[in-house]
Amino acid sequence: MTKLKRLRRRLDQMTESTYSILRGALLLTSTMALCALVLFSHSGGPTIAGFDAYKTAHELMSLAAITLLIATIVSVIIEEVTMKK
Repeated sequence: MTKLKRLRRRLDQMTESTYSILRGALLLTSTMALCALVLFSHSGGPTIAGFDAYKTAHELMSLAAITLLIATIVSVIIEEVTMKK
């Protein structure tokens, strides 16, 4: 429970720009994940007929994870620069 309190305190102290970046990244990532889920269900698995849709969905999921990682790194850098001032 103490880790959750520390996390909540850290989130409360975020700057507006960092919060906007994280919020936008979460919205974008969840949208990409939803689209990938729809493509996965439409493709029918890794078969020859649905391989293009399957590969697109797989790449979309990878891109969603990378997007969230980059946004998190940028947010941490902005927070650290802001805290030093």
